[in-house]
Formats: sequence, C-alpha cells, structure tokens
Amino acid sequence: MIYQFLRSSFHMLHVLAKRNITFFLIARLVLELAKKISWIAIAWFVYQLTNSASAIGFVITAATISPLISSVFAGVVLDQFNRRTLMVVENGLRGMFLLLIPLLYWGDLLMFSSIVIIIFLNGFLSAFTDIGSTTILPAFVAKEELESANAMLAITGQSGYLIGPAIGGFLSGFLGAPITLIITVVLFLLASFLYFLIPNEIFHQDMTQQDYTLSWKEKIAKIKEDTKEGFAFLKKHRILIVIASVTLVFNVTYAPLEPVLPVFVGKNVNGGPSTLGLIWTVFAVGALIGSFIWVRLKMDVYYSYSLGVVISLWGIAPVIMSQFTNETIIYIIMFFGGVVYAPYNIVEPTLEQQLVPDKIRGRVLGVLGMIAGIGFPVGTFLGGLLGEFIGPSLTIFLSGMFTIVLGVFVFRDKSLRLTPRDVN
Repeated sequence: MIYQFLRSSFHMLHVLAKRNITFFLIARLVLELAKKISWIAIAWFVYQLTNSASAIGFVITAATISPLISSVFAGVVLDQFNRRTLMVVENGLRGMFLLLIPLLYWGDLLMFSSIVIIIFLNGFLSAFTDIGSTTILPAFVAKEELESANAMLAITGQSGYLIGPAIGGFLSGFLGAPITLIITVVLFLLASFLYFLIPNEIFHQDMTQQDYTLSWKEKIAKIKEDTKEGFAFLKKHRILIVIASVTLVFNVTYAPLEPVLPVFVGKNVNGGPSTLGLIWTVFAVGALIGSFIWVRLKMDVYYSYSLGVVISLWGIAPVIMSQFTNETIIYIIMFFGGVVYAPYNIVEPTLEQQLVPDKIRGRVLGVLGMIAGIGFPVGTFLGGLLGEFIGPSLTIFLSGMFTIVLGVFVFRDKSLRLTPRDVN
C-alpha cells in the first residue's frame, strides 16, 4: 500500500519534469500566496476599522462579484487575444491596485469606499488568470496526465493556503496591514515575471495563428459570436449546467463562513490576526493531505456519490465549529474540513475539462465560472448580514446545516450518475 501511494505521488510529481509547467505552477503558487496574505491583512484591517461583519462581507462581495462580471468575456478574450500578455499585465496591475491601499492610508486619505473600489478592480482582473489557468493547463500535459496536473494545480493553491494565511496573520499582527500589502505587491510582480518566462506558443497551443492576429474590430465581433457559442454548447449539455448549479449552491452555503470568521475569532475566541491566519493554514494542511489521498484512491464511483459525500462532510465541520471557542478544537475541526473539502476542487474542474472540447474550452469555462461563481458573493453578502444580526456562531452553524442538505440532494441526483470511466 505504501509503495502504491508513493508511486501515485511520484506520478503526480512527474508533471513537474517539464520546465514550462513548473514555471506555470510556481506562478500560481505565488499568486495564491499573495491572495491569501492580502486577504488576511484586508479582512483584519476592515474588522479593526469597522468592527462589523457586514462591512467585511461587503468587501468580500466586491472581491467576488467583480470576477463574475469579467468572467462573462474573460474566457472568450483568452481564446482571442495573447494569453501570456493578458496574464502578465493583469497580475502587474493587481499589484499596483493593492499598493494604493497603504499609500492612501499613510496619506490619511483612505476611506472604506476606497477599499471596496480597489478590491473590486483587483477581483475584476483576477478572472483572466483564474480561468486562464484551467484553460491553458491541458496544453502542458498529455490527456492521461490531466487529472494529475489538475491535482498539482489544486495543491499549489492549497499550498498558498498552507502558509499564506499564517504569514498574513503574522505580518499583520507584527508589521500591520499596510506593510503586509506591500509584500503582496512584490509577489504579484513576481508571478507576472514567471508567466513571461513561458514561451508564447505554449499559451496558444490549441489555437491557430489566425485566432489571435485578427484586427480589433474582428476580435470584438468574434467575442460576441464565441460567447453565444459558449451558451449554445451549455444548452446542449445539461450535465454541465447541473455541475455549475451544484457549485453555485455550494458557494452560497459555504461563503457565509468567510465574512463572519474574523468576527468569530475576535469576539468569541478572543484571538487576533495570527489566530485567523492559523485557522486557514490548518485548513490548508488538511486540504493538501486530502488532495493526495483522493488522487491515490482513484475512485471510480458515480460523480453524484463523490461530490455529494464531499459536500456533506464539509458541512459537518462548520456545524461542530460553531459550538466551540477553544482554539485547539477549532484547529482540529478545520483540519478535518480541509481533508474532506479538497477533492471537490479536483473532481469538478477535471469533469468540466473532459466534457468541453479544446477550442471552445475558454469561452465555455468562462460561462460556467460565471454561473457557479454567483453563489460566492451572494453567500458572503448574506453571511455578513446574518453575522451582524444573529451573531457569528449561529451564522456558521446555519452555513454548515444548509451545506449538509445540499450534499444529500447531490448524492441522490440521477443526472450525475456517471463515473470517470463513462466520461473517458
């Protein structure tokens, strides 16, 4: 068993033998670090400024609703314009926008509305890399290595979770949020440089030269045409709509945890930013282990079973956590939550990638991302309001209960009664 586990792990690591995908995954890791560090800094900064769960929820809503707007056309733009240039420029701009927060704060010009606008713009740009990563990833590996590559992509994200929140909490506690945000600016610029090191042709391996050398007028016309094609493809493939709908509702039931957790830590646990960061870091440790276990198991079961069980098991975590204020117990619960949550981020994108043809993958995944992503800002907004009126503990409890109910429905859904073997 140990030999088989090591062999499976080696197969996953084998994808790193290629220089370009190594740069690609490191860039993704750096971005996840920047994202998690900046999120802890901003969340605690807003909590200190406002002492309000609804204010935190409003900021998170701005950060998550903006990529939904850009995701409507981000996938199509990635299919029509130079992908490397887009991802290099995008991440450089994201760093510059975040730099405005400490500069305005030190100049005594920072307002809550300024934070919301900056976070909105940062989130608007993020869709190009988020969709671009899943769109471009299949160009780096053979089809039989795709699930391992997706696992490595998920692991890089979870590794950002692994140390990013802890670093963000530590830096915010000892250096303050403004200095912490400047550090994240450097990380965004580093990610841009790593994307620049990857040859341009890798980013366009599944496209013809004509696809991205059209005139601006022709590209705009083709964007409209391709967007319609993406929606038309979804109409013919109901299973993709079901998958996106499940993720949408899962986001709604999960998301209330995020705006109320800083308040829960501050008021119920009597902790600080380092405690908040460690909670998410422990969650990431569990998620990292959960990813390795899932790839090792290679379960050939119905997607309704695997997704339903994963969703329900995650729901148990916030239900139990809402009943405790002891830091150690909360760390243990979030570790368990990470283990059971991680497989969702492997199974769901792999299924979508296998069901969508290469040449329209960008536009279709963009539409799917828009549909599924609506749930997160809705959930954070509702979570912030609930946290303000009924308190963080009850909000977390209700979040978990509704998630468990969702998992039961997914488990019983007949449209997802197909296995990975059926998809292949």
